[in-house]
Amino acid sequence: MPLLAALDLHKAFGATATLDGAELHVGRGEKIGLVGKNGCGKSTLLKILAGREPLDRGELRLRQHATVAWLPQEPVVGDAKTLLDVALAGAALCREEMEPHERQLRAEQALKGLGLRDPSLSVALASGGTLRRATLAAVLLQNADLVLLDEPTNHLDADTTAWLQTELVRQPGALAMVTHDRYFLNQVVDRIVELRGGQLRGYAGTFQDYLEARLAETDLAQRTESNRQNRLRRELEWLRRTPAARSCKPKARQDVAEALVAERVVQERGVTFQFGEAQRLGKTILEARGLRVGFAADAAQRTKGHVAIASFDLTLVRGQRLGIVGPKGAGKTTLLRTLQGQVPVLGGMLSLGANTAMLSIDQQRTGLDPNRTVQENASATGGEWVMLGDRKQHVASYLEQFLFRTQDLRQQTATLSGGQKFRLLLARRLQEPSNVLLLDEPTNDLDFETLEVLEEALLAWPGCVLTVSHDRAFLDRICTGILHLPGDGSLEFHAGNYSDFEANRAERRRAARQQDLAVARAAPKASYAAADVAPKLSFAETKRLAGIESEIEAAEALVTQTEATLQDPGVTSDFQRLQAATAAYEAAVRTKDEAYAEWDRLESKQRAWEAGRK
Repeated sequence: MPLLAALDLHKAFGATATLDGAELHVGRGEKIGLVGKNGCGKSTLLKILAGREPLDRGELRLRQHATVAWLPQEPVVGDAKTLLDVALAGAALCREEMEPHERQLRAEQALKGLGLRDPSLSVALASGGTLRRATLAAVLLQNADLVLLDEPTNHLDADTTAWLQTELVRQPGALAMVTHDRYFLNQVVDRIVELRGGQLRGYAGTFQDYLEARLAETDLAQRTESNRQNRLRRELEWLRRTPAARSCKPKARQDVAEALVAERVVQERGVTFQFGEAQRLGKTILEARGLRVGFAADAAQRTKGHVAIASFDLTLVRGQRLGIVGPKGAGKTTLLRTLQGQVPVLGGMLSLGANTAMLSIDQQRTGLDPNRTVQENASATGGEWVMLGDRKQHVASYLEQFLFRTQDLRQQTATLSGGQKFRLLLARRLQEPSNVLLLDEPTNDLDFETLEVLEEALLAWPGCVLTVSHDRAFLDRICTGILHLPGDGSLEFHAGNYSDFEANRAERRRAARQQDLAVARAAPKASYAAADVAPKLSFAETKRLAGIESEIEAAEALVTQTEATLQDPGVTSDFQRLQAATAAYEAAVRTKDEAYAEWDRLESKQRAWEAGRK
């Protein structure tokens, strides 16, 4: 019996059917990624599976005594006073018996893993992203039989996303999640379920396997349509002959021809937007010298000052696309707002060119009035026309390329999904002249097709881009450089995309470990005083010492092998392979270092014993 069986699911909002007889079976321990276009109903389906949204018709069968944990997009913290309270509320739902101190320890570890260093932080003072991470910790601590996650990587930096990835793979329970993070999805799930046209269809394997299967389906559909078109042309030629010629033909032939004529092939529309001509850039675009970024103290508001970046230099070059990465709270959004002039600089020089025109999209999708309709938000005047440079276009035809139908124009913006809101805001902002784009987490809530179109549009755009994003695939695809904020007040520039940045970090960590090991070897060994009696090696230690040199040789060979793999261009250009190769290399280095440390210990003990015998 499956853990969960969802049968003949029906759910509609007005005339739009989100689920139309859909079925889903979830097995024990199965990891499912739920995909589909923005607004197709993925979040609604998760709410239904969690028992938080009623069905119009259908049945949910959950295995007896099975538990379900759900992470919504908007955090719900109840009456919790601190982040630790939020996490402990989740731990309290775990069926495993624990002592109070053990439950608190696990809660603190989960919060730390998700980048929350202060468990005592008041819920009232926490940001929405911080509360969502605390809620995610609470969900993980439940150890439920079925975990439902709606965009779990939102508000997470790359390192925290990697921690969550490992944690979800480790947990024995089943998982169904919606996420736009392609790397994350590919590493965690073992089945993809696509919601399309109110139906659910499963694809075994990873996200990459799903893409290959969908490509094969598309190729087959194109070949089938090509064959239909060829047959249709032949039958139309036959039908155009004289009635006398047709009368001697079998009626079945006429029926086939008429069926081909009547047949309609429905093709899904895709997003087709592109950024317009970038406004002419001058010699100077953006230049920063000794720039100090953060917030000054405000006595009136009783807030302390905070320095996010102590000092950095930056010269923006035409066509440059920079990704901004770092842990939560390092100052990534503050940096964007400072460059845009929304936050005053604390020191140094910031200069913008005379022709520099910035266009920004923040995480909150500021610029959309939730109480206005789609049409009113799309047009600068709220009317039926939009101006694209000197060209006038009707708002309905303009919004078609952003996948909004005519009947959507009167829909209230508050009812849109996150991805729909982004598309609407983009449609609004693309009417403004610009040559520098400032994007804060632009990939949040986007479906994969819209992500790909956004990437293509950015790659084709001749202006400059600065973007904060935790989406590693997105950063790999579009970036020419990475600005890394470690969170210690510094800023580092790395040429290349995110995979290049990760490779550079791995090399730096390797060099640091080698240096630490060299220092440890050079340190004076502990010696026994004359009065001390140095202990003799045990039988097991003697046997271990005899064979440890061969272990060290094997470990060094493995380090050399994995290090060579890290230099392979085919690996460095593929983030997933690079991640695996980096983990293998770091494990080999740890094994070698541990073997050397054990050898040093045993040798020192042996020498001390021999010296004591003399």
